[in-house]
Amino acid sequence: MNLAPPDDLPDVLRGRFERVAARLGEIRADLRAPLGEGAARVAVVSDFVLAVLEKHAEALAARLADPSPLAPSAVRAAADLEGASEAEAMAALRRIRQVETARIAWRDLCGAAAFRRSLEDLSALADGLIELALAAATRQLAPRFGVPTDSAGREAPMLVLAMGKLGGRELNFSSDVDLVFLHPDGAALEGRDAEETQDYFRRLAQLTIRLLDQSTADGFALRVDTRLRPFGKSGPLVVGLAAFEAYLLQHARDWERYAYVKARLVNAPEHESAIFDEILTPYVYRRYLDYGVFDALRDMKRLISREVERKEMADNIKLGPGGIREIEFIVQAFQLVRGGRDARLRTPSLLDALPRLAEQRALGHDAAAALAAAYEHLRTVENRLQAMDDRQTHTLPSDPEHRARLAYALGADGWDRFAADLASHRRAVETEFERIAWEPRAGLGEREGDAELRAAWESGNVAELLEPTPLAGDERVAALLGELRGGNLYRRMDETSRQRLAAVVIRTVPLLARHAGAAATLERVLKVFQSVCRRSAYLSLLQQNPAALERLVALASGSALVARQIAEHPLLLDELLDERLLEAPPTRAELEAMLDRQVAHADPADVESLLEAMRQFQRAAVFRVAIADKLGHLPIMRVSDRLTDIAELVLGLALETAWAEMVAKHGKPMYGEPPARAEAGFAVIGYGKLGGLELGYGSDLDLVFLHDSSGARQETDGEPPLDNTRFFSRLVQRLIHFLTIQTSSGKLYEVDTRLRPSGSAGLIVSSLDNFHRYQRHEAWVWEHQALLRSRSLAGAARVRAAFERERRDVLVNHVARDRLKDEIAKMRSRMRAELALGGRDAFDLKQDPGGIADIEFLVDYWVLAHAREHPELVDFPDNMRQLDGLAEARLVSAERCKRLQDIYLTLRRRIHELALDEKSRIVPADELVEERKYVTAVWDEVFG
Repeated sequence: MNLAPPDDLPDVLRGRFERVAARLGEIRADLRAPLGEGAARVAVVSDFVLAVLEKHAEALAARLADPSPLAPSAVRAAADLEGASEAEAMAALRRIRQVETARIAWRDLCGAAAFRRSLEDLSALADGLIELALAAATRQLAPRFGVPTDSAGREAPMLVLAMGKLGGRELNFSSDVDLVFLHPDGAALEGRDAEETQDYFRRLAQLTIRLLDQSTADGFALRVDTRLRPFGKSGPLVVGLAAFEAYLLQHARDWERYAYVKARLVNAPEHESAIFDEILTPYVYRRYLDYGVFDALRDMKRLISREVERKEMADNIKLGPGGIREIEFIVQAFQLVRGGRDARLRTPSLLDALPRLAEQRALGHDAAAALAAAYEHLRTVENRLQAMDDRQTHTLPSDPEHRARLAYALGADGWDRFAADLASHRRAVETEFERIAWEPRAGLGEREGDAELRAAWESGNVAELLEPTPLAGDERVAALLGELRGGNLYRRMDETSRQRLAAVVIRTVPLLARHAGAAATLERVLKVFQSVCRRSAYLSLLQQNPAALERLVALASGSALVARQIAEHPLLLDELLDERLLEAPPTRAELEAMLDRQVAHADPADVESLLEAMRQFQRAAVFRVAIADKLGHLPIMRVSDRLTDIAELVLGLALETAWAEMVAKHGKPMYGEPPARAEAGFAVIGYGKLGGLELGYGSDLDLVFLHDSSGARQETDGEPPLDNTRFFSRLVQRLIHFLTIQTSSGKLYEVDTRLRPSGSAGLIVSSLDNFHRYQRHEAWVWEHQALLRSRSLAGAARVRAAFERERRDVLVNHVARDRLKDEIAKMRSRMRAELALGGRDAFDLKQDPGGIADIEFLVDYWVLAHAREHPELVDFPDNMRQLDGLAEARLVSAERCKRLQDIYLTLRRRIHELALDEKSRIVPADELVEERKYVTAVWDEVFG
C-alpha cells in the first residue's frame, strides 16, 4: 500500500509514519480501497488498530463498510457458540472484541463517528459480549446441573447488573466492566437443595468471567471487576434479590448510593421492575430533597485529595484534580438529591443527566455547559489515549513521541496547545467541584471564632452567641434562642442533626443584625428550623450553602408569608439555591415548564400523585413570585399576571385530569340523533380577580361552568349511559374537589361559584343556551358588572369562543343603561356599609371611600355606559386596559385615567405588601390621604 503522509502530520511523527507505512504495505491489495486514506492517520496514532488490521484485515474492512450503530443483538449474531468448547468460545469472543473495538477506534479517529456514538458502540459491544459469554457458560454447565427455574417453572437466569461507565452506556476503549451478579428469588435446580443452587450460580458467574477476562494468546474480551457486589471482595459472587435488598438497607455505605445511580440491567429485561422499582430506586433516591448526600460527597472529596497527593496524580485525567471522576461525582450527587422528586433524573447516563439538571436549575446552564464540554473533552482524551496501545491508562504520556501522537489524535496544534486546552477544561471542573462540594474555603467552612460560639450554644449559654454582634443584650432574641436550645424538640434530635443545627444557628445570628426587627425575623426563621430539625438534610442545605441561609433570613425579615410557606413546606428551601431567583422573575413559559417537570414523574393513572405534583408546583411557583415581588424585581401588574398564570395552569391540568377520569368511567358526553350526533363541550370561565388578571396572594377563584349540550338525547356514550346534566355536574364537583381538597400538604385554592346564573340557587353548571337567556332577560346590573371582569380559561375551544361572543354581545347590547348609574351607586353604597373594615383611625384599602372598589366601580360604569358606541372597551377584562380604552376614546380625560391608574396600582401594591407580611388590608388613617381625596372627588363628581 503506497501511502502519502497526511498533510497535517507533525515532523516529529514522520519517522513513525515511515514505519507504519511499511507494515501497511503488506496488507492485501484488494483490501486497500475499502480501508481508504484513513488508514495512515489511524495507524500512526494506534498500534492497537494497526495490529488488528494486520491480523484481521478482511473482517475489519468488512465492518468498516457498515456505518450503522452497533447493537448488542449484532454482536450476539457475530458468533455461533452453540457446541463450542471453552477455548473456542474464548477465541471467538476475543476476535469479535478486537475487530469491533478497532472499527470503533478507526471511525472515532477519522471523525466519522460522534463522541457519544463511540461510547454507545463500545457499551453495546460489551453488552453483546457479556450476553454471549453468559449463554455459552449456561450451555456448558447445563449437562451437569440443568437449568434453574422459578416457582412457575420458568427459566431463572443469572441477572447481570452493569455499573459505572458501562451502566451509563458510556464505556471507554480499554475500561474494566464493573458487574454485579444476582439471581431471582426462588430459583432452584431440579432435585438439588438451595446450597447446590447457589453453588451453580457461583460457578456460572466464574465461568462467565473467565470467558471474558482470562488472558489468552488472543488477549482478553473484557476486563471484569466484581468488587462493587455486596460486601465487596469478601462477599458471595452472586446473591439473590432478597439478600441484595437486605444488604442495601442494612449494610451499604454512602458511596454505594453513588455507584448504583449508574446501575443498568444487561440481560433478562423481564426482571427489571423487580430490581429497580422494588429495590434500587427506593434505596438510591429519597422521596425528599436529600441534601445530606453532600456530607458524603465532601468526605469523598477529602479522600480523593489525599489519594491524589499521595500518588501524584496531577497527570491523571480520571482521578486527578478537575478530572472525569469529579464530573461524575457532581452529577451523581445532584441526581441523588433531586432524583426522588424528578424521575427524569434517574438515569445512569451522565450525558443525559447533565442537561436535565440544568433544566431543573440544580446547575446553572453555564456550569452545565462547561461540565458537558469538559466531560466530552476529557473522555475523548481518555479514549484516544487508550486506543493508542489498548492499554488501561488515564495518565498523560511523558515521552515526546507519545505526546505528539496524542496531540495529533486530538487535532491539536502540538502538545503545548493540547495541554493548554486540557488545563482550561480541568480548571472549570475543579472550580465547580470545589463550589459544590463546599470545602472549607472562601468563607464557606468554619470561620474564626465559630468554635467558641458553637461551645456557647452547646453549653446552653446563648447570650454569648450575641456578644460579638450588634444584638448583644437583646433579651427577646436571647429568649427565642434559649427556647429552641432548651426545648423538647432539641432534646429529641440525634447528634448529627444537633451539630448541623448548631452550625446554622451560629451563622444566623450575625445575619439577623443586618435587618430591622431582628427578633421578629428570628421568630420566623426559628419556625423554619423547627420544621426541618427532624429531617436534617435541610439543615445540611443551610449549613453547607451560606447564600441560601442569607436569602432565608432576608426573606423572613421582609415577609411573614414567605417564611411561613417555607416552614410549612420545607421543599421550598430548594428554591433558595437558585441564584436566578434574585435576578430574573419567572415568565409564563418558565412556569409552564416548571409544571411539566413536576408532573413528568407522576403516574397519570394515579390521581393523588398528579394532585400532589400540582400542589408542589403551585407552592413553588407562588413562592418564586413572592420573592420576586419582595425583592422589587416584579412590577405589581406582573405579580398579578404571574399569580393568574399559576392558577390558570393548575386549573387547566385539574380539568384535564377530572375530564379523563369522568370519560373513563362514563364515556364522552354526546347530544343529538345519529347521524348528526356530536360530542358536547365544556369550559371554565373565570370571574373577578382571576377573570380580570388581577389575582393576589390567597385570592379565591371565582368560577362559572358552561357546556354546549342541547337538543334531543343528551347522554354519554358509555355503558350504561349517563345523562349529560349529571355528567357535567359530577365533572364540576370533581374539579372543585381537586382544587379545594385539604391534604397534609395543603390545598390549591378556595373556589367561589356564586357568580353563576341565579347564584347559589342556580345549577352548578349551565348550558350556553340557558346562559344566553339569563344574561339577556334575568341578569341584574351587578351581574353585568361581574361579566365585564370575566374571560374563558380552560376547556373546549368552541365553548370558550361561544362564551366570548356572548360576553361581548351582552355587554354591548343588553345592559340596562337607563338605570345603570343608580344601580351601581346603590351597590357601592351597600358594599361600603357591609364590607368596609376601616373606621375613624384606619383606612380599608379596598372598601372604604377612595379605595380600590371605588376605582373599579367608576371604570365599570364608564365602560358599560359607553360600550354600545365603543364596543372595543369590553375587549379586555382588566381595569388598567379599560382605563386606557376610555382615554383613547376620549370618554374620560387622559390625565384623569392616568391618575386613577397610578392610584390603583399604589393601592394594589400596598395590599400585596401587607399580604406578604400576612397583615390585613387596613392601614392608618393618615396613609395615602391625597390619593383617597382624589378618588373620592371623582366619585362625587360622577355619582353625586
